[in-house]
Amino acid sequence: MSIFSKNDLDSGDTPEEGEDVVVATAPSTRTIKERGPVLNFFEHYGLLALLAAVVVFFCVDPRTSADFFSKANLITTLSNQTVVATIALAALIPLAAGYIDLSVAAIAGMSSCTFATLLTRANFSLVPAIIGALIVGTLLGAINGLLIARYHMSAIITTLGSQIALTGLMEWYTKNNTIGAGMSYKIIIFGSSNWFSIPKLTWIFLPVILGVWFLLEQTPFGRYIQAIASNRRSARLVGIGVPRTVFLCFMTAGLIAAIAGVFLSIQQGGADSSTGPSFLFPALTGVFLSATVIHPGRPNAVGTVVGLLFVAVLVSGLTFLGATNWAPDLLEGLLLVGAAGLATVLARQRGGEGIF
Repeated sequence: MSIFSKNDLDSGDTPEEGEDVVVATAPSTRTIKERGPVLNFFEHYGLLALLAAVVVFFCVDPRTSADFFSKANLITTLSNQTVVATIALAALIPLAAGYIDLSVAAIAGMSSCTFATLLTRANFSLVPAIIGALIVGTLLGAINGLLIARYHMSAIITTLGSQIALTGLMEWYTKNNTIGAGMSYKIIIFGSSNWFSIPKLTWIFLPVILGVWFLLEQTPFGRYIQAIASNRRSARLVGIGVPRTVFLCFMTAGLIAAIAGVFLSIQQGGADSSTGPSFLFPALTGVFLSATVIHPGRPNAVGTVVGLLFVAVLVSGLTFLGATNWAPDLLEGLLLVGAAGLATVLARQRGGEGIF
């Protein structure tokens, strides 16, 4: 048996064929305990603290308190974020392994169109229509995964091409019209109603986030993903099937994006070619912000929701303050760049190479 350090593997030293391998990871020269409790707290929960501070500010500011701290604003905020959050969780799976998937929003849009088409034009019942939409999204994710994992194509280029192609396909199919005439009135009411003052779709979203959290944090598959993100070569040498795991990451992303597409159709009472793809950058902002909270330097499910809520609350408060239409785009752009940079710094402080 031979012991190889991470630096040995990175430099190209490899074990003999059939030789047992143990990968030794050198301890960080600066552990989390050495950072001090205050710095350690803010690295893990700083965004949560900032979210709480923003909420308090808009609640006490006389210009926004009446509208911001209202039941209607709470319902609107949660309703608007359900689809975006589900798309963000779809993007989270490949990103946790070190790959960026730019096609998840378009896959959600395509699944939304599939769901609405099966319901209104093919006269499918609800459950078969949902299954059909999920199959379409999963297949689209699998195609991305095959091209990236098997043929080693660039993840960014492949998924960007998929995003553009799927958007064009939806525009051709829908002719820029809404698909939804004849959708069941019960489905439309369900998508716009609440349980205990919380949108029904938000309640259905909870099992999705719990499932993604469990997958990434509590299963061997999640540990394989983390190992690949840390060092693909080392992961391969210790026996992890890197191509298979990467393929499954993109296929799972397609499935979760399809769930977002179903949510979108139910919420809108139909489907169109533009709404789904428009959620890409808000979703990515939440995913990158996730790497700055809970597990610094590592994208995670709980942090994704916290990041999206932070952006949503900030945008909502600024809107009540009279911010113009360009403010949300400017805010999301700045947060996206800042979060990506901060997440990379935090990852490198822990001996990683960033989340790319």
